[in-house]
Amino acid sequence: MPYFESKDRTVFSPVDERLQTIYNWLEKHHKTIGGSTLFDEIADELERLDQELSKKEGEPK
Repeated sequence: MPYFESKDRTVFSPVDERLQTIYNWLEKHHKTIGGSTLFDEIADELERLDQELSKKEGEPK
């Protein structure tokens, strides 16, 4: 699983491909805004959405 290090956290590539654009944006800008509140909130939301979407994928329809 791809990832990158930014200031004080590790950001992992999402399992759900629909979130890849957000991950790519974070990776592109982590050197300039990494460690900021904005960066941390977006990274937290990326992780939360990835977990939520992964759970829904496993549920029967």
